[in-house]
Amino acid sequence: MGCPKACLLSLRERIFLKSFFAVWLLKLLAYLPADWADRTGRTLGRRLDAGNSRAARTTRANVALAFPELDHAAQRWLVRASLKDMGEKAARMARVWVRRENNPDKIQDPENYHLFTDALAAGEGVILLVPHLGNWELLGQWVSEHGPLNAMYRPAKLEGIDALVLAGRQSQGYQVHPTNMQGVAGLLKALKRGEMVAVLPDQEPDAAGGAWATFFGQQAFTMTLAQKIAQKRSQARVILASAVKKERRRYQVVLRAVDPAFSEDGGLQHMNDAIEALVREYPAQYQWEYKRFSTQPDGRQLYP
Repeated sequence: MGCPKACLLSLRERIFLKSFFAVWLLKLLAYLPADWADRTGRTLGRRLDAGNSRAARTTRANVALAFPELDHAAQRWLVRASLKDMGEKAARMARVWVRRENNPDKIQDPENYHLFTDALAAGEGVILLVPHLGNWELLGQWVSEHGPLNAMYRPAKLEGIDALVLAGRQSQGYQVHPTNMQGVAGLLKALKRGEMVAVLPDQEPDAAGGAWATFFGQQAFTMTLAQKIAQKRSQARVILASAVKKERRRYQVVLRAVDPAFSEDGGLQHMNDAIEALVREYPAQYQWEYKRFSTQPDGRQLYP
């Protein structure tokens, strides 16, 4: 006999339980000793791979699309390394979101630090392009130590996770703006004040907010937000930024200049090229479990 309707959990109840257990896991990771938390995170990543999870399937598809020149063994190594890094990264980020720690990991001398200090000294505002590479929460902490940081924020699907992440970021000094025209106006005002604005450039936008450009040889519907902001505030400096892991709990902030032609019409390719070049240096630290190529101009489905 099947379970009567009365004993089935409602959709709202299932979402609540999923949120509860996700928050519980993040809190557990946040309060474990750092070595234990890292090992637990890597173990979770290995289990995602072994269990043929959605994250593992998407990672495999993305790695095959982005690195067709690698043989099967090399692609499998990269998939495993990426998923283990994702688990460890979650443990690292949990310490920021839950414990509100400042600099829980050590930052080595930033690469191309002069790009950042010169941009701040110019006083015309700084647009930071922050791809899903390395530990972007740690990067946000480091950046906010140098001055006011503004970013758009789209609420997470799970309420518990949303509250945790939002509170954690605001504790770092983020000024959070909604993902709408009001938010765009807030970012432009921040740049006018000479402040910093962080934009995630490698998320798929909605139909009105993107244009086509290649990324790892694939057609990728690419967000135009940063480009439009740069066009409206042409004096602002544009810098690609990531906090990448160099060794055990040691990170380096990597800063790269973006071709000025990026802000011109049709210049999105310069942004994608800069992101791709950086990802190729640290391929295991990129968020390959995100369906970056889910929208295709011919309607093809690239993911299982």
